[in-house]
Parts: sequence; structure tokens; C-alpha cells
Amino acid sequence: MTAARVLVTDASRASALAVIRSLGRAGHTVIAADTAASTVGGSSRYASDHGRYPSPDTDGVAATAGAISDLARRHRVDLVIPITDDVIVPLLHTGVELPEGTTLAVADPVAYETAASKIATTRLARSLGVAVPEDEVVHDPSEARGITARLGTPVVVKPDRSRIVDADGRLRRGPVRYAWTDAEAVAAAEDAGQPVLLQRHHAGTGHGIGMVLAAGRPVAAVAHRRLHEVPVSGGASARRETVDLDPVMRHQAESLLGALAWTGAAMVEFKVGAEGTSLMEVNGRLWGSMPLAVRAGCDIPGHLLAVHLGTEPVTPAEVDTRYESGTRGRNLDLELLWIGSVLARGRRSSGLVEVTRRDGLTAALDLVRSGQGDDLHADDDRRPMVAGVRQAVGHAARKAVRR
Repeated sequence: MTAARVLVTDASRASALAVIRSLGRAGHTVIAADTAASTVGGSSRYASDHGRYPSPDTDGVAATAGAISDLARRHRVDLVIPITDDVIVPLLHTGVELPEGTTLAVADPVAYETAASKIATTRLARSLGVAVPEDEVVHDPSEARGITARLGTPVVVKPDRSRIVDADGRLRRGPVRYAWTDAEAVAAAEDAGQPVLLQRHHAGTGHGIGMVLAAGRPVAAVAHRRLHEVPVSGGASARRETVDLDPVMRHQAESLLGALAWTGAAMVEFKVGAEGTSLMEVNGRLWGSMPLAVRAGCDIPGHLLAVHLGTEPVTPAEVDTRYESGTRGRNLDLELLWIGSVLARGRRSSGLVEVTRRDGLTAALDLVRSGQGDDLHADDDRRPMVAGVRQAVGHAARKAVRR
């Protein structure tokens, strides 16, 4: 493959670092970019340069999108890989034009918008026979009255979109919340400021099917299960391990993304518990635990680049599922938060998961044991780990002081 010039955003994220390392090792020129001046990705030996762009939260989505377009022009890149929705939403919302010859590594906007909508994703899943928890859609917060009697407690309150652009052109987040009373459900719906999906809580372990696809056809696939999540009751994975691809979940993930004619990376998340398997959401981007896939042997970043630059066949002869099952990995920053939450047991939602303070102490001891598979560690690229430890410890200390 001809060497490409690639701009990778969100360079403070471990997932961005995994992309930078993978593509850099393959001989591509990689430019890291972030809202911060100092990042783990920018400290990598595989990052040839580091650029900055304004925060969409404070400076607005137009400023963010314009700056990224300018960086792409200045560095003459072939491909822009946005790591998070914090960047994808501004780029798509503003419709900013990238320089001629520069490709954006994002699925078709219509497909992305469908996946970004929890309501639309749920409707699509039902039409395809994919199991989802019982739910109700609320457009007016008053419609949430009586919801605990209908769905039980806690009710999972999911704003339709995790990222929206407000009237001032700034990015706003729509976090998932739990409600034990109707009053809490109504309040959460009011705070969302957008339609809300009220869902019956599905207890279980989080599983993810990560894929790269070309026009809806899988090119690569990898599976993992979550061992620790932040918040403890369910969220971003702090610690996880690769598992064999479950044929049912794989088929359902392929059906969902195939129906969207998806091109690019995505992760389909499920919960597996006593009540069976249910779809939770579709992440229409590179997922946070993607460094685990790379460590286990599945080169997701390489496939992503090949798909978007047209060097991967639209109908691959064989789906790349070559990875080592049982590989474990952790995000140090999130793992410290998980340990703190388990030891404190301060959140009511923590009771939804069977964990004890002993589990927290065991995880704390694991921090100093070798072979734990940290997202930031690489024998040939040690500076990001040093920077990441400093960042994670500072973050955990600030959290502890606030608590």
C-alpha cells in the first residue's frame, strides 16, 4: 500500500494513540491533533507533528470543524480520522469542506445519524428481529409519569443523541441516567432537552462486536466483553478482554450495519444476562476499547485506512477475524475511577452490579502487577505511558478531592 498522510483527532485518547501507532508502524505519516497542547498521542514516536483545534463545547462546532479543515490543508493529508463524536458531530453538522483529495473516515452521514439516534437504532433493530429492552419514547417530559410502574426500576433514561448542537452552536452532551422514581425520570427528561428513550434495565455483562465494513460488508471483526465499566453500573469500559465471536451477536451486528450500508468502523454493544441478550447501542466510530483489538492482533486502524482510501476490496474474500481470544487490556484513567467508585460505593447505581470492596482492592493491586495490558504501553514507544500515568493520577486525585 502506498504510504498516506493521516490526521488523527482526539490525541489525548488511548484509542487515538492506538491508531497513531498502528499507522505509523506501517509507514504512514501521522499528524496528531487535539484541543490540548500536550497529549499521549502527540508524545508518541509515531506522530510526526501535533496540531490543535478549539473545543466544540466552549468555542463552538464551527470553530472546531474549520480548524480541523485548516490542519488537513496545512499538512496535506489524505485522510482525517476523527476518533470521537465530539469531532464527528461538528464536522457533519457544519458540512465543512475538507481540502480536495482529503477523505473523512466517517460513514455516510445518513447512516451515521441513524446510528447516533438511540430511537432510530432501536426501531431498526426491532425491524430486523434484534432483541432490545422494552422501552417508551418521550417527547414531553410529563409523558414519563407512571413510567416506573410500566417498566420497573431503575428506568434507564437515554437522551436520543449523546451529542447535540445547541442554539449557540456549542456541543452539548446527553448522558445516560437512571431513575428510581417517576419524579427522577421526569427531571432527567427535562434536563435532556431532546426526545428521550426510557428503557427497562437489562442486567448483564457488556459485550461488543467491533467491525470495519465496506458498503455494509464486513472486512474485519473482533469481540470483547467488559470486566469493569465507568460508571460501575454500565458505561465506558475500564478493563476488558477479547472473546470468541458469538455467532448470534455477530449476525445481529452484521444485520444492523449491513442495513445501513455502513462504510468504516463501528462497534455494536450488547448486554448478556439472565434475561438473554439485548442490543444496547451502536457506536458509529472507532470505539474506546479498540486498543485491545490491536493488541490482540486485529489491525482495525489499517483496515479503516484501506476502506476509506479505496485499497480494500468492497467484497472481501475473507473477513479478518484473526485475533487472540483472552487478551486483556485496561484504560488506566478509567480503571482508577472504577477502583475509586467501588471502594467508595457512593452511587446508588453501583448496587446494580455485584462488586465488592475486595474487588476494588484486587484491581488496585493489579495496577502494579506486570502483564496487565495497559492501553498506553508499548515496548517501542514508552513516552505515552509516562504522560498517561501523570494524567490519570492527576484526574483520579481531583475526583477524590471532589468526592
